[in-house]
Amino acid sequence: MGLVGCGIHGAGWNLDQMFANPHQQVVAVCDVDSRHAADAEQRVNDHYSAVFGYAYRCGVHRDFRELVNRPDIDAVCVATPDHWHVLIALLALRAGKHVICEKPLSLTVREGRLLADEAARSGLVFQTASENRAIDSHIQMCELVHGGYIGELRHIKVLLEKGNAARGNDDFRVQPPPAHLDYEMWQGPAPVAPYCPARVHNTFRWNLAYAGGRLTDWGAHLIDLAQWASGNQETGPVEVEGVGQFPPPDAVWNTASEFDLHYRYASGLTMHVWSDVPALKFEGSEGWILFRGWRQPLRASNRKILDVSVPENKRLHRPRTVVDRRQELVGGEHLDFTDAIRTGGPTYAPAEIGHRTATVAHLGNIAMRLGRKLRWNPATESFTDDAEADAMLSRNQREPWTLDHVDSWISGG
Repeated sequence: MGLVGCGIHGAGWNLDQMFANPHQQVVAVCDVDSRHAADAEQRVNDHYSAVFGYAYRCGVHRDFRELVNRPDIDAVCVATPDHWHVLIALLALRAGKHVICEKPLSLTVREGRLLADEAARSGLVFQTASENRAIDSHIQMCELVHGGYIGELRHIKVLLEKGNAARGNDDFRVQPPPAHLDYEMWQGPAPVAPYCPARVHNTFRWNLAYAGGRLTDWGAHLIDLAQWASGNQETGPVEVEGVGQFPPPDAVWNTASEFDLHYRYASGLTMHVWSDVPALKFEGSEGWILFRGWRQPLRASNRKILDVSVPENKRLHRPRTVVDRRQELVGGEHLDFTDAIRTGGPTYAPAEIGHRTATVAHLGNIAMRLGRKLRWNPATESFTDDAEADAMLSRNQREPWTLDHVDSWISGG
């Protein structure tokens, strides 16, 4: 395994999951921040030195192209800021590597479609890195809804985290980038912007140049479950409208801190997505089922619903290793990823599914920014008679970090 992106989630959560997986061995790490890379290198060396009983030496890179092109790497974990996800994942696939890429999968709908198509053509294993579909209570909830145990599904309520949180990183003073950070490469395909600490690392998600805010971040968890349970994981809604509280466009943190969105699917199913605390509720013709708070226990309109043992013919894709929701530091996405590599089976969240989930959130951001109801065709992935909205499905990328250059990066590029 090679790890690209050694921030809090990369060198924390992802390394922890890989260390716990006997079928993964990290041989190289990469980050544009040399301090992050050094911390990850130390963690890897300490872990495998203890496992193997000798002084393990992990490779360290500042340029992701060097890591991806290493012949001793079979698979790549992409844990960079969102605006880099697709470029690095595409390169890895074209270089013949299996890929596990952090959520949300994309920055735009168009680049997400390119990645999903590439992954499908490649014959390689691709996993959208979220623990969602490995957690026991999530699987139970989605199987009960999908299996019809609350009757006909009529409405979904999706509550996501709110607020552009400082996370201890709220220095907005423009200043020269520190020597340990290659800020030019950190920006990559995004527009050039003056450096300040609040723009990068663990608060990058609050800037629309790099991410989509809480909507795409937490939507990758809970909208994903809504899509899965409702049978819409490879399609999407046909209508969206909503409002959001956006800071000024030129603010360093300019994503919607609060939002209220309404979606409609072709079947007539409706979904309400708003900012509150992480929660999910499915409402059917014969009852409801919900949880409030991440990894919290399920509740239902009738306790008997939760006592149902779903027969095998009504089950969804269950990973070989199902995770107890109470094990908060345990995921399951990496175990499912390596199981798919070893068995030739699909992962629980291949690129097509990760793309469709991200698209629902992207549509919400576009509707809020335009301030009007939008009609969406999930088959063509385009808006109905709305050129202005269609123009927001993609973005210009700054040279040389564009999709057109990906092939030139293979084998040293």
